[in-house]
Amino acid sequence: MATETRHCVSGPAVPASLDLVHTLLEAVWSEHPDVLPDDRMRFELGVTEIAGNIIEHAAAPGPIDFRLAVEVFADRLEARFRDAGRRVDVDFDEATMPDAMSESGRGLALVLAVVDELSYRHDGSDNHWLVVRRRSPG
Repeated sequence: MATETRHCVSGPAVPASLDLVHTLLEAVWSEHPDVLPDDRMRFELGVTEIAGNIIEHAAAPGPIDFRLAVEVFADRLEARFRDAGRRVDVDFDEATMPDAMSESGRGLALVLAVVDELSYRHDGSDNHWLVVRRRSPG
């Protein structure tokens, strides 16, 4: 199936770069008003959580950059992250919500709850994340 649109952004893996992610998603939604609000919200939550995890966990002793590509298809939304940070140990089966008083540890469990597919792989020197949300019939 052909890609309808592809938007990309790259920048340093620092908290201020979350603004780049939000700006990118705003551009996507502007071009695709046909994406239903629930799909937008869930996809955006998943994407920003993964961006936050990259910023928090993948940074090497020095700064790293990340790249995000978002594609809109007729049946799904996809986000692909790539960064040259440390390899992270991820076990999606163990990702559960912590108790209500915990200050962290919700990210992956939250992403898994709002998207249809989440995958991670490390090849050579790069981390790759894929976030997929199937579009609701509308």
